[in-house]
Amino acid sequence: MPNPTPVRRRASFVFLPPVVAATVGISLLVQGAFGQPNFELLEERAEQRELAGWVVPTLELTDYLYPRLATGFAGSEWVVVNKLRPLSPLDFEPQVREISSSESLDNSRGLELRDVAATALEAMASEMLFQGAGQMFVNSAYRSYEYQRELFVDKVDQYGEAEALVRSAKAGHSEHQTGLAVDVSVPAQGCAIMQCFGDTVAGKWIAENSWKFGYIVRYERDTTSITGYTYEPWHLRYVGIEIARTYANNGIHTLEDFWGFPAAENYPEIAESTID
Repeated sequence: MPNPTPVRRRASFVFLPPVVAATVGISLLVQGAFGQPNFELLEERAEQRELAGWVVPTLELTDYLYPRLATGFAGSEWVVVNKLRPLSPLDFEPQVREISSSESLDNSRGLELRDVAATALEAMASEMLFQGAGQMFVNSAYRSYEYQRELFVDKVDQYGEAEALVRSAKAGHSEHQTGLAVDVSVPAQGCAIMQCFGDTVAGKWIAENSWKFGYIVRYERDTTSITGYTYEPWHLRYVGIEIARTYANNGIHTLEDFWGFPAAENYPEIAESTID
């Protein structure tokens, strides 16, 4: 898979709109004090800009300062958490609710997500069943700091530390702790929590349609050197419809590339220990 092209940021645009707005406001005050605006002069300047080929810039979401700041807030839908970006606080606990089971969605384990993510998942499952892609099953959702810590220890015991590091996150570095990540499957189609899930009818449908509901497949194929994790077609992350749409339309494959953050293949202490 070719390297994804990140959405470029134009920092000047972060500050340009407020400056323009202030200038216009001052102009209106001056006009109010000294008489009506000179519309002929304004029209002349507009014509000059048009002849010069000046076009009002179209800003990308990542051009704005607030969304980038929000990626560091544990409670934000836009938070980016990886091996280099721990949650703050490390033991962050979101408000969550139980995902509703239905004909289209089996949550017999009583798992939980943040309300906005749960609502979106319920809508996606309904549409997936309607389109004949199967009934969704929730394998994992919100995990507390303590649960994630125990899970990582279990993975180390099962696979060894090196393998565990690409299969599971350390506590405080897991998307599941945000309440915005969920692992799903369709038992009737097999490959539950396996890479072959991406080749099933449900896996393909999710990869093509999850963005319509504000979700992305967080760990795509051949992105381990950026995300730090192996291909997980079952692991979905809620980022909101606006980001998910932009993500899909621009052919982005990782949140690190979307926001222009550095690759997070290893934890800092591991990266430092491997430097010659």
